[in-house]
Amino acid sequence: MGKNNLFFTNVYFIGQMVVLGLFYYSILKSESQKKFVLWSLSLALLVLIIQYIFDHTQFLKFNLLEITITSLLVVIFGLLHFYNMLTDKKEYYYFTIGVVFYLLTSTVLFLVGNLTIGLTEELKLMSWRLNAFFIIIYYLIILLEWKVSFMPKKKININ
Repeated sequence: MGKNNLFFTNVYFIGQMVVLGLFYYSILKSESQKKFVLWSLSLALLVLIIQYIFDHTQFLKFNLLEITITSLLVVIFGLLHFYNMLTDKKEYYYFTIGVVFYLLTSTVLFLVGNLTIGLTEELKLMSWRLNAFFIIIYYLIILLEWKVSFMPKKKININ
């Protein structure tokens, strides 16, 4: 339709950070880690709000600062959860693998995306295709987590 809809990506990245941050907050056991999650979420939101107050046009653009802050913060939360799983049971293990893998790869692709502006259309589309491939892998890992964690286990009755 020829209208700028990039603000949806900004809403998505901020929403993803908040939702996944609260998810990790709920499963982390250590009070210091929970405080870290809340403080870092608050600080990230404050930084983004200040950026948007001083330059509201950033909300209508592909905001690389926002993508970097929101994605890498969730990766840090996932790594905290991995650290905790060294001694605890493996709860949401596959989900966290998917989150860390996808957010790291997509963040790199988004950051490199601005460098592809001068390249051919085929090369520009390659990064979007790679991102689509990685998101399919991410969804498959989430499906695996659902199957492992929430599907009823079949009991074999030998009589």
